[in-house]
Parts: sequence; C-alpha cells; structure tokens
Amino acid sequence: MLAKVSKKGQLTLPAEVRKRLNIKQGTYVRFVIEEGDVRLIPAGKGVETLRGSVQVTDQQDFGAARHRVMEEASRARATRTRR
Repeated sequence: MLAKVSKKGQLTLPAEVRKRLNIKQGTYVRFVIEEGDVRLIPAGKGVETLRGSVQVTDQQDFGAARHRVMEEASRARATRTRR
C-alpha cells in the first residue's frame, strides 16, 4: 500500500490498514522506528483511558507498575496484529 504525505506532514491511513488494525477516529497510534523501518501500533484512546486500571499501593512502585502495564499492553497489541 502507498500513501502520500501532505505538505503539512499529514498522512491518511488507507482504509484497509484502519480496518485491519481497528483504528477509528480518536485512536492514538505509536510509530516505532527500528533499523530504518517504521511500525505503526494502535495505542487506544490515550493514556487517560488507563486511569485507575492499575492499583498502586506504594508510590515508589509506580514506575515499575507503569512499565509492567505498558509491556503487557504492547504484547497484547502485537498478538492482535499477528492474526
């Protein structure tokens, strides 16, 4: 598939990509650059939708909890995109 970048740097995702990755209006996407390639990863509706989804009892554990949740979410998305 091919898409053209506008003079404002905007890109319209082809309908097939949006459908296969379940990307709808308001969905955030993450661009990951690896060895000269770019991967597009749906990231949901933003971080605000995660508020309250992880119970942290000790503020010092917040960084570790956040990292664990992000890793789990990344694995779940990777599994969905491989289907």
